[in-house]
Amino acid sequence: MTLRSPHFIYVLVASESSLFAERAVISATTLRRVTPQAKITILSDADTARLETPAACMLREITDQWVAEEVAFASPVERSRYLKLNCRRLIDGDYVYLDCDTLFAKDLSAITTHPGDFAAAPDLGMPLPDTIAFSERKGWELPKKIFNSGVMSVRDTKAMRDVWASAYALWQEAASENLFFDQLPSNVAFHRAGAHIHWLPATYNAQIGNRTYAAIKPHVFHIFATFDHDDTIQYHLIRQLKETGTFDQSVIDEFLRTGNPWVRLSSPGQYLALGRPLSAVVTGVRQKLGG
Repeated sequence: MTLRSPHFIYVLVASESSLFAERAVISATTLRRVTPQAKITILSDADTARLETPAACMLREITDQWVAEEVAFASPVERSRYLKLNCRRLIDGDYVYLDCDTLFAKDLSAITTHPGDFAAAPDLGMPLPDTIAFSERKGWELPKKIFNSGVMSVRDTKAMRDVWASAYALWQEAASENLFFDQLPSNVAFHRAGAHIHWLPATYNAQIGNRTYAAIKPHVFHIFATFDHDDTIQYHLIRQLKETGTFDQSVIDEFLRTGNPWVRLSSPGQYLALGRPLSAVVTGVRQKLGG
């Protein structure tokens, strides 16, 4: 099954002081460059939709539509998780969900051609100890293989609407005990429903901070916002945008030319991700020798 037109969704909950809108601008800029035919939608809470920051104004120019929802939660984290877990209910048609802390190096059209209702890449850092402990206490059975919820292709089917409704109900249960991760309830809901997952290769979700070397010349770099990756172009571009209201487009040009999201290279995994195995070996040997 192929989507008639690739539709990509970002969930955004931001404020004037946060960096989430800036992250979304950098991500959407690379998406628009590598997949110019993409339809891009921002799904946000009403407060975020009213922002008039430079980043918010840029997003309105880059994207095709902005869908704003009234969300009752006071916490930005809870509002974001509510929208993400209810995205299937709030958005009609097939879509690809994208986290804001992503960069795109290659055309993403092929991500929409998978069989079945759902596609995602394995998560290389889950489950976390606190999610394991919570699951054991609640009697939630975790699947042996966890999908990462930062890049997901979702069909508009009853099965998908049902499983995501179940995921939100599980999230509410976890949130009542101050556990706000969305991947835990999502994976448990899919596991309980026996929903088929088409596993995307690591190239569609190269998770920086985990095992970036699992993907050579990735389509998608997933640079987790919860960590300060000051060695990436994303880190510097979002701060430039926050401070000056603009950013250096030539940095994006160079990234798209080379596929290199780092401002400095220091690990074998980085070189492998760039398709430079000899440099990876040399760097690994130097590290072992203390050089």
